[in-house]
Amino acid sequence: MAAESDPVVAGGAAGDGIGRHLRRERLERGLTLEQLADRTGLSRSYLSNVERDVNSPTINTLRTIVDALGTTLSRLFHAVEREQRVLTRPDQRIELTRAGVEGVTYTLLNPEHGGRLEMMLLEVAPGAGSGDRPHTHAGEEVGVLLSGELDYWVDGVHHRLQPGDCVSFPSATPHRYSNPGEVPAVCVWAETPPSF
Repeated sequence: MAAESDPVVAGGAAGDGIGRHLRRERLERGLTLEQLADRTGLSRSYLSNVERDVNSPTINTLRTIVDALGTTLSRLFHAVEREQRVLTRPDQRIELTRAGVEGVTYTLLNPEHGGRLEMMLLEVAPGAGSGDRPHTHAGEEVGVLLSGELDYWVDGVHHRLQPGDCVSFPSATPHRYSNPGEVPAVCVWAETPPSF
């Protein structure tokens, strides 16, 4: 928890990568943590925790650090945003469900990436599925079953997927699925264009 009363940096939660960029800036300037501590008036241990994304600095504290490094908040946030378009950490994933579909959870693995390919984890509870009526939409999809088992119908043809099995088809082909097993079915799924 920050000691100061000003707002915590947006996106500055542990693991968001601000610390990595501060460390890179410090090392590029050939500074030790002790030297940065002298320049900022902050303790070496606090700065070390910030660089490891253990502590989230406040805006004022972050300004103090970037001023001592001779850089800017704008440059720092630009570096963080550029990285986040490429890298999504587990705590940045988004979990979704569809209205009227019980026991099916979609976890977006690459949310807000802006690209044409969407990756997700699909978890289907025992007895759950997409419903009795096949659905269609534009695009293509590919799924790999990681665990459990899954019944998948593509254009009326039934396939029983076991771990490691992969299905791939144009999304305009009628398709549906259900979990006939006693444990959740977990898949990695890719589709284009994104549907969430």
